[in-house]
Amino acid sequence: MRNVQSADRALAILGAFSEGRPDLGVSELASELGLHKSTVSRLLATLKARGLVRREGDRFVPGPELARLGGLAIRGLALVRMAREPLERLAADTGETVNLAVAQGEAAVNVHQVQTAHFVGMTDWTGRSAPLHATANGKVLLAFGAAPLPSALPALTPHTLTSLDRLTEELDRARERGFAVAVEELELGLNAVAAPLLYFTGACVAAISVSGPAYRLTPERFEAVGERCRAAAEEVCARQAA
Repeated sequence: MRNVQSADRALAILGAFSEGRPDLGVSELASELGLHKSTVSRLLATLKARGLVRREGDRFVPGPELARLGGLAIRGLALVRMAREPLERLAADTGETVNLAVAQGEAAVNVHQVQTAHFVGMTDWTGRSAPLHATANGKVLLAFGAAPLPSALPALTPHTLTSLDRLTEELDRARERGFAVAVEELELGLNAVAAPLLYFTGACVAAISVSGPAYRLTPERFEAVGERCRAAAEEVCARQAA
């Protein structure tokens, strides 16, 4: 019974880390979890020995073993397995970075990425989240009913859509065209095009995007890239139905 309790407490410590709190101290954890500092210190030492946390000064951060396990979990998703080959072809055809994203709350979470062959590309966003209203993937998830409209529309660049009316118009346009675009809305100099991945029931379960620097992924390419995203999404859906 004691071993089960220790395991539960160790898991609670790991669960306390988040994107907003990437590093934590012993006192914080003890207070939050209602444990003695000595107990937290002992559990952290065990987690550190297993590579699940790493010490930085008097703080702790998630360790490399946790990152490895997280990567395995993401890569093991059935959706990712079915989408991998079509996404690799899409990246090769467009010459740009390709992402597969799903809705989680008011964010789009990237679950798989295929990098561009160009020297100038995107950093790896696998496992990271982005605002729905400022990304092509996010707009697709909103437009096709995979996520609710966000409660706030913060400006991330001068081009971010911060008006609900403008966002609604953009979502209507995405439904008409079958794909959405984001023009320097998440980050200056970054453009993206995305299409929905629809189950045979018509439900949107994910979004597939192509993104790249604005000087390379220009508005003149949006239509053609959007069609390629749609074709890749249809191929993934066909694999799901097989």
